[in-house]
Amino acid sequence: GEEKSEGEKSPAEAQGMTREEYEEYQRQLVEEKMERDAQFAQRKAERATVRSHFRDKYRLPKNETDDNQIQLVGGDVELPKELAKMIEQDNEEEEEKNSVIGQLSNIQNLDLDSLKDKASATLEDLKQSAEKCSVM
Repeated sequence: GEEKSEGEKSPAEAQGMTREEYEEYQRQLVEEKMERDAQFAQRKAERATVRSHFRDKYRLPKNETDDNQIQLVGGDVELPKELAKMIEQDNEEEEEKNSVIGQLSNIQNLDLDSLKDKASATLEDLKQSAEKCSVM
């Protein structure tokens, strides 16, 4: 038989494999790349979900790129636990700030404890004066 020179080797022979081994190796490379790409797309969609959450929260305009990334993965993106916790904590803090006490605590030079004490003292005074009242 004719022997091939060094420059005429097939890719499989160049790597010291049979043709079947080389094809299997190439198939594995393609599968691994597809898995990496899928994981990357999933992470991008998770980040896009977080960004869209904050856009909704702060009433900012939607971003077409984020919507496309979410739809590319299938539309139903579940956030990682760490990100979900962050959003939940942020929502709780926002609810506290929106409450009446939260709004009062934002006012400068306001001591809520002294206000509570004054309110309690006033309530006790009202109860005592109501007991002394002959009409009641």
